[in-house]
Amino acid sequence: MKIYQPKTLKSSFVIVCPDNSLSLLKNTANSIKSKFDLPFICVANGDATQEDLAEMKLVCPAYKGKTTISSLINVGMRHAPAEWAFIVFAGSNLPQKIDGKFAFFVNDEKDILFPVVQRKINFIDGTWNGLYLNKKTFREIGEFQESGELLEVKCEWAERALEKGCRFKAIIGSKVC
Repeated sequence: MKIYQPKTLKSSFVIVCPDNSLSLLKNTANSIKSKFDLPFICVANGDATQEDLAEMKLVCPAYKGKTTISSLINVGMRHAPAEWAFIVFAGSNLPQKIDGKFAFFVNDEKDILFPVVQRKINFIDGTWNGLYLNKKTFREIGEFQESGELLEVKCEWAERALEKGCRFKAIIGSKVC
């Protein structure tokens, strides 16, 4: 039986902005600033204008992906400002101390954690919002496919992760909404 212990990991947040909404970005940025002393960035979708990006850069470092959720996550993980990254969607309000709660269940960099939402306890059916993973491990697994059905994209990536020895962990009581 594995005994988990509290630990501090170098964590950050990647705010995914599929709608390029400045107000939703600000909402999540304020949630992070008020509860954590951790760095964060955002990733706008490929339809973002230079003006959109300029406004987003007033909130935090901003990057531009393509038009798919998987593309935004890929760009975010390439630029994540710390060793570990939470993927959160713009407009989300983060629960207090989620960083400590997730870190508690991390054994090593091969752990991939996600919150249990609506009793979905497997990665494929689970939410992307609140996904917590190691930047080095993400590079080792490879990026998400940027085309195809989202379910298929998650399945294919999860298969590669399992082949690399990764473990998926569903964390109860850590919903990001």
